[in-house]
Amino acid sequence: EAARGYVLDSVSQAVEQELEAHTEPFVHVEREANGQVNLVSANPDRLNALKAGVLERLSKSLRGQVTVYVPAGSLTGVGLFNGRGFPVPVKLQLEGSATVEFSTDFISAGVNQTCHRLTMTVYAQVYSQSRRFETSAQAQTSTGLAENLVVGEVPKLVTGSGSSQNS
Repeated sequence: EAARGYVLDSVSQAVEQELEAHTEPFVHVEREANGQVNLVSANPDRLNALKAGVLERLSKSLRGQVTVYVPAGSLTGVGLFNGRGFPVPVKLQLEGSATVEFSTDFISAGVNQTCHRLTMTVYAQVYSQSRRFETSAQAQTSTGLAENLVVGEVPKLVTGSGSSQNS
């Protein structure tokens, strides 16, 4: 569990630092003359730069010797003491990897309203083949990069046949 906590902290820190470095929006919204949204498009260059930066940071932090802290009771092997006691530093030699995926969703947000959401998900895993503390850990986090509400014209009359008419 200590290794999993280390992975989550590493992923959170890498994502936070890269988002601070990339201040420009990841999504471009085009509007018509009347203000209605005509086009929502992601910027692949910015997304690829974000992905590369996160993966570069994680390749450094998920490899090498790290110190994690484990409650003393967890090292005894007795279930009753598990998770209890003072923290004991444990050194692990980690080898890890990570992947980054982007997803986009359109979610209904009301009558003629749609929410467009762009999300980045980071998957990371580490292995330690130490003689005393052989372990593996996996973690996954999702971060919202953009959220836009697209509002359309509300129909004035809805007929029973499923079609709408504007008056």
